Amino acid sequence: MREITDRLTDYDFDLISVNLDGKQKKNERISRINVYRLPSKYFFPFSACRLARKLHREKNYQIVWAIMANQAGMAAAHFKHYLPSVPFLLTLQEGDELTSWSYRLRLLAPRFFGVFRLADQVQAISNYLADWAKRMGAKVPVTVVPNGVDPSGFQVLGSSLQVKKDKEKIIIHTGRLVKKNGVDILIESLRFLDPKIKLQILGTGPLESELKLQATSYKLQARVEFLGHVPPDQVAEYLAKADIFVRPSRSEGLGNSFLEAMAVGVPVIGTAVGGIPDFLKGDALTELKASPREQTGWLCEVDNPRSVADKVQYILNPVNCDHVFQVITRAKKLIEEKYDWDKIVRQMGAIIASLG
Repeated sequence: MREITDRLTDYDFDLISVNLDGKQKKNERISRINVYRLPSKYFFPFSACRLARKLHREKNYQIVWAIMANQAGMAAAHFKHYLPSVPFLLTLQEGDELTSWSYRLRLLAPRFFGVFRLADQVQAISNYLADWAKRMGAKVPVTVVPNGVDPSGFQVLGSSLQVKKDKEKIIIHTGRLVKKNGVDILIESLRFLDPKIKLQILGTGPLESELKLQATSYKLQARVEFLGHVPPDQVAEYLAKADIFVRPSRSEGLGNSFLEAMAVGVPVIGTAVGGIPDFLKGDALTELKASPREQTGWLCEVDNPRSVADKVQYILNPVNCDHVFQVITRAKKLIEEKYDWDKIVRQMGAIIASLG
């Protein structure tokens, strides 16, 4: 949101969110956004709507914008019910497996589906989420506008694959330590790889202790480094020192971590789930074949550590060096052409302008 709001200088923004840990300020201004944090997530759709209606009487909002079709989407739909003249923009960023949404929100199903029916415009970050919106009942325009990358923040020399031919190899993973990201599969893949290959894991999450225990049980603790939270402005430095980025996702709305790795020039391995196929075109060794002129990375099988290891071995094999270089060059070009934040914000600006 900040990447977008910082660039849309013709608008002012208020953000209503939840004070999840109770340690954040109730109200504050962050960059160009006035932030309002509510104390409880359980009644958020109702308390957020109530606050939004109060603020609307003071500020006369031109658009209500919900990020994700969860409690935030329901809050916006509730607001729209009371104030139908205010356009409602719904942005879909969901990364979890979508079949889980019906289970988790079954008691709120009428309000949940109302999120899609009441929206005046839906913007999804991938074709996968756009199709989901239509299945959920959206009858309004559904536009795919992905998240992006600031290329200037990832302008580093090419992948370390080209300068560390005989040294220790590093696989890197960035992102939250949650089930959907398949970090457990990535750790297990080390069992099928040369002991000189190490894994760096950037990020924190609820599975951190479990993943550390897994590494220990496989006697891989010397090869797996948990680096915890790394400030966003330092991620590119770690990516530049790595040889391969891997995330064997079980589900994915889009996957900004992939885009960042591609922007740096690191070979990328992922799975063909969710929104990943929008940008990651696999090699001819996969079921989803891409022509040599389209390939931007490597696709492995879901929940298959041997498949991950096979792709890693291919990329690190010196025989394939030229092919790997061609792929990462093509991937960087794709990011510059389609995933530059400045270009994406122009698309978002056009959507917002059409509603306002």
